[in-house]
Amino acid sequence: MHKKTPLLVVLTLVASTLLAACGDNTATTAPATTAAATTAAATTAAATTAAATTVAATTAAATTAAGTTAAATTVAAATTAAATTAATTAASAGASTSSISVLPPLSPAPAGAPAGGTFTYISLAGELAPVLHPYPSANDYQQSVLEANSLIWDGAMVEYDYTNLKWNLRYAKDMKVSSDNKTFTFTLRDDVKWSDGSAVTVADYQFAYDNAIKEDTANPDNNFVGLDDLKKIKLTTDATAKTITFTLDDVYALDLALAYIGSVVPVPSKVWTGKAWYDITKNTEIAKPTVVNGPYTIQSWDPKATGTFKTNANWWRGKPIYDTVVFKGGSPATVLEAIKTGQADYTESFPPAQYAAAKSDPALAVYDWSAVNGTYRYVEYNTRRAPLNDKAMRIAINYAIDRTNLIKLAENGLGTPQFSFVNPQSPYYNKEVNEYKYSIDTAKKTLADAGYKLDGSGNLLGKDGKPITLTIAFPTSSNPRKLTATYLQQQLKQLGITINVDGKEFNAYLDQVVKKKDFDISLSASGGGFPDPDSFKSAAITNGTQNNPGYANSRIDEIFKLGAKEPDVAKRKALYNEAQKILSDDTPYFFLYNLNSFNGISPKVQNVAPGYKGAEHAFTNDQLTRWFTKS
Repeated sequence: MHKKTPLLVVLTLVASTLLAACGDNTATTAPATTAAATTAAATTAAATTAAATTVAATTAAATTAAGTTAAATTVAAATTAAATTAATTAASAGASTSSISVLPPLSPAPAGAPAGGTFTYISLAGELAPVLHPYPSANDYQQSVLEANSLIWDGAMVEYDYTNLKWNLRYAKDMKVSSDNKTFTFTLRDDVKWSDGSAVTVADYQFAYDNAIKEDTANPDNNFVGLDDLKKIKLTTDATAKTITFTLDDVYALDLALAYIGSVVPVPSKVWTGKAWYDITKNTEIAKPTVVNGPYTIQSWDPKATGTFKTNANWWRGKPIYDTVVFKGGSPATVLEAIKTGQADYTESFPPAQYAAAKSDPALAVYDWSAVNGTYRYVEYNTRRAPLNDKAMRIAINYAIDRTNLIKLAENGLGTPQFSFVNPQSPYYNKEVNEYKYSIDTAKKTLADAGYKLDGSGNLLGKDGKPITLTIAFPTSSNPRKLTATYLQQQLKQLGITINVDGKEFNAYLDQVVKKKDFDISLSASGGGFPDPDSFKSAAITNGTQNNPGYANSRIDEIFKLGAKEPDVAKRKALYNEAQKILSDDTPYFFLYNLNSFNGISPKVQNVAPGYKGAEHAFTNDQLTRWFTKS
């Protein structure tokens, strides 16, 4: 299946992750993505900034039976009144909070759903995560950290709901925003506990923050994946009022501010005090936490074999339906067979080449959807050199690309056309951008109108009178991009352009495109993380760290600067609408398509919620706690 490591992780997600055996198993230069932190059962998105993100393909999920969830009387503490308070206090301070409410209670499991049972998840990775730190370092982060931590760690003040694409208060019962929109104060819920039954306190947040942000002689190797965004926050607490205050270093759009705030979750200070924060040899809690606050606790964890989780009787939202969850490693060749033979119930990823057979196999259920933060592919034009410094040339090439046929060729049909750097499902998507609908005739006319001519042999001549030859760079480890390069070679031949395909080992490709900028056309991809248009900033602004095309536009620079700090949603949308139009018209990039999300699951697993729009499914927004297996 198309799957990229979701940049949703227990506290933050890394933008530089590598994916194995998922159809496009390479990291890729990609826009920095800011995401909210996904704490354990609550998957708020995480903060992500990086130069290279994995862009293999998107994850999977399901869409069948109604996603009802189990009851939890403990939720009663958070009332509609609290939601009203949150909206009113923030709105009066100038922030738009129409999308923020208190997390609703879990609804009961469907009648006849069996209680208990074991759910077995099999991963493509042969081994599981060696550490389960709630603030993982970039060195330790991997796919199973996301999935395991989503079961054991909880506690973000806010979370992003990937069903309705709105923010909820999670561990907070109210939110107050200062008049300058820089200070957010939350009151901690009264019903949140650690797995040993003790109360989660504001001191646990302060302890976690103080250690996670520390960069001194006591913690010289702090490489927390969300450290840059954590530095935007100063956290203070009031034990008497049970409040947690986040003071930001500047005014940010509400979505981004909440994303930064969501990067902080508590750690049981009574357990971790006096222990090394990152040194696993001096702190066994890093490898196997004994006191947690997610829906499950750890019974056993062997990175080279399996991990077993048991329900946490003190989880604030109620009891998960499955009483046991088992993780085990697999491989691309084994994950679907394990489900078919009853050795596993679910895989978040399998190779796209197996998709057609899996869809027709009655022993499997394959769920597909288009994630709002899914991986998307695009073309980069080097605007520093002729003839691609001529916008007419770039536009002509755009018209020569048939997205529909390309999706069939490179992705087995498992993708959706995308026309800007914003996913079509996003509320920030501009429907009015030029799609450059496929037309060879329009492509030829565009070139003719710009003064390009053909020689007697049908070769397109540049302004220097010489035949045009272009080179397409791509990493050979990505078969979809290899197929795309070949497709472009064939299509542009119709315009009289000779194309050389230049596939390189991934690190050599990065060196050529990102470091040396020595390319004509590059094939890139990005995705995952919190779906905010600000994520494309470093690829769009002048001298942006990931602006491989060398594009420069002062208005684009201004828009991204204003957009990150505009609290009014409507005004912010207008800004990014303009940015999408400018980038579409100038076309330093040509956006191709968004990869479909899909996963494999046993047909016996029920209550998988429809309408889910995140790249990660089972381990996001408490989804797995509501699934059950039909006997």
